[in-house]
Amino acid sequence: MSDPTESPATSKGQRRRQEIVEGAAQILLEHGPQGVSHRAVAQRVGCSLSATTYYFSGLDELLSEAGRVNIARWATRAERAAEAAEADPVPGSTDGVIDVILRATLPSDEEMLGHYLQLVAAGESPPVRRAYRTGRDRLNAAVTRVLERLGVDWSAEMVIATVDGACVSALSEGRDVQKTARGRLRELLGA
Repeated sequence: MSDPTESPATSKGQRRRQEIVEGAAQILLEHGPQGVSHRAVAQRVGCSLSATTYYFSGLDELLSEAGRVNIARWATRAERAAEAAEADPVPGSTDGVIDVILRATLPSDEEMLGHYLQLVAAGESPPVRRAYRTGRDRLNAAVTRVLERLGVDWSAEMVIATVDGACVSALSEGRDVQKTARGRLRELLGA
């Protein structure tokens, strides 16, 4: 347990604050913004309720930080996909191109439903919405790198919207998410 009177400027205080943010980010992914409360985060992290309120001016600040963590994770995933695409030969088939695009744009299968549920719910939370909007440039830049490397003449926004739309449609209709996203990308690529 952390001493809530410890300054956030100290190394231990910074670590505790980051643990709290990471816990809030995970709850945000699993349950959306409405699931994030000081009490829920304290339980997740295993700290006192007072620690969660000590390090943040309010729930809005905690939600904003959690949103920044999540969008940074997505951008990092896309940046890794871009680095791999730039280091590897360009795939010779449409399926190979689609594989690279999906690595840059899709969360892992176990996070899929939570990812899209919380994205929709984020619109109702101004601090999360602002964090996602602010961090979106980094994600778009990484996906743009992937598309440029692959020779795909579509904007990152168009490709992400296509993948996200396919995933939400598949999840809402009980269809295979990967297969649905692949189908929409095949159409977009004219294959």
